Amino acid sequence: MANSITRYFKGIWYALIGRANLPTGKLLENPEAVRGIYEDISRAKRANIQRYKQAIGQLMALVEQKRLSLKKLTDEVDDLEKKKANATQKAKTIAAELREAGTPEEEVEQHPEYIRCVSANDDFDYTLKRKNVRVAKLERDIKRAQEDIECHKAQILDLQRDLEKIKTEQSEVIEDIITAREQEEIDDMLSGISKNDDSVELARIQEEIRQKVVEGVNEQSETDGDKKPK
Repeated sequence: MANSITRYFKGIWYALIGRANLPTGKLLENPEAVRGIYEDISRAKRANIQRYKQAIGQLMALVEQKRLSLKKLTDEVDDLEKKKANATQKAKTIAAELREAGTPEEEVEQHPEYIRCVSANDDFDYTLKRKNVRVAKLERDIKRAQEDIECHKAQILDLQRDLEKIKTEQSEVIEDIITAREQEEIDDMLSGISKNDDSVELARIQEEIRQKVVEGVNEQSETDGDKKPK
């Protein structure tokens, strides 16, 4: 029975913490030792819950920072879009005015104001592309961080359920150990009583009684014989 109890609680230990370096022998039959194991596991799970909460707090702060950066960047993109549109429109207006004035096409394209507007348009376009790449990256980062937060929240719920389960199992398992130990003690006491020894002792007593009865009968017979007239 002791071996079966040990195997049973080894299985519990494996299931709860998945470790290979288990305590062996009588340790897992000791209620206080098992209580200590459960308390260690509960303490570790509470620490993990706290770490997950801290991680969620840090992620939420990071998400908020990225959202602020995204808002600022989006405003900058909107402003650049307007400036680019204005530069494009101004370049078209200058070119149209020069053409109406009879300026040759090659001179239109070389006109300082036209060149300035076209250059500004190109600069705005280049900056917009870079900022849009940054916007897309921030949006991906925020989405991924939100997914991580939800994942951590789910893990916290799992750990909290595990913690409640461990609390319930702790009392049940310790009660089972105590009951098993008491049953083992009873079995040990019962196994110490030899039915064969009792039978031999009983037979010896019965034989002694029988012999005494026979001796008593014989003595009585002899006494009765002496009393008969000769």
